[in-house]
Amino acid sequence: MAADAVRDLARVPGRLLVVADFDGTLAEGSRDPGAAAILPLARRALRRMAGVAAERPNRISVAILTGRTSADVAGRVRVGGISYLGDHGLQSGSYPRWGRPARLVTTFRAGHDDSHEPAETLARRVPEVLGRPAWLFVERKGPSVAFHVRQAEDRVTARAAVEAAIAEVDRELPPHELAHYRGRLVVDLRPRSAGGKREAVERLLADLRPAAAIAFGDDVSDADGFAVLHEARRSGRLEAALAVAVTGPHGMPDEVRAAADLLLAGPRDAARALSALASALEDDARPRASR
Repeated sequence: MAADAVRDLARVPGRLLVVADFDGTLAEGSRDPGAAAILPLARRALRRMAGVAAERPNRISVAILTGRTSADVAGRVRVGGISYLGDHGLQSGSYPRWGRPARLVTTFRAGHDDSHEPAETLARRVPEVLGRPAWLFVERKGPSVAFHVRQAEDRVTARAAVEAAIAEVDRELPPHELAHYRGRLVVDLRPRSAGGKREAVERLLADLRPAAAIAFGDDVSDADGFAVLHEARRSGRLEAALAVAVTGPHGMPDEVRAAADLLLAGPRDAARALSALASALEDDARPRASR
């Protein structure tokens, strides 16, 4: 069913926008955020799509849209010729096909320079307040900071402890723009005016003006991006769109399920769908006489 759906989408004339989350979508879920690795089939599919994009730049655009930094996810995906939108779209970067991820240069969206200092203070002080628990993983992202609790035995209690520590440190800080963003196993603090995946997908549609789009994701922030595709499809901005929800190791949030057009059992199925999409695009790119 998934293969048929993506093949139908690939038949739509014009540019196809492909957007994919990383954790729980291209990579199996891991209790250690530092251990997450892309599935080989997903990487091969992305490389094949990057090849089509190199030959026909107006036919397909691929973006990895993640809460991780652009540099971090580029180093894990290792596919040149696609876009890496980090921190839910606050960062962006790319590097050439066959190049090295180390060549990626990260650009931050303007207007959030004042958030760097409070984000760094929180990144330093919250672990101190908590007594530096082994389960806490702190992710510094420039004007944002994320506190991951997925390694804790009791994640609900751990998350509550992180939130209490943030509130304690916050009382020491001058007023700032950082606010809580969506996430199940992470407390993510980002500038209020930065938006998130909804705004990132809206920018992609405005900048690229695709005829069709497909998005893969597993978390509640991805549901925001799915909603943008639905709105664009209803309004006629997109001729076709497909929101694909991927079941992660901790299940699928109801909000994600409700926003999806297609449900997949896990990242391996997402990789197979991406591979089917790459095949359809490659077939479409072949001269008629050679088919």
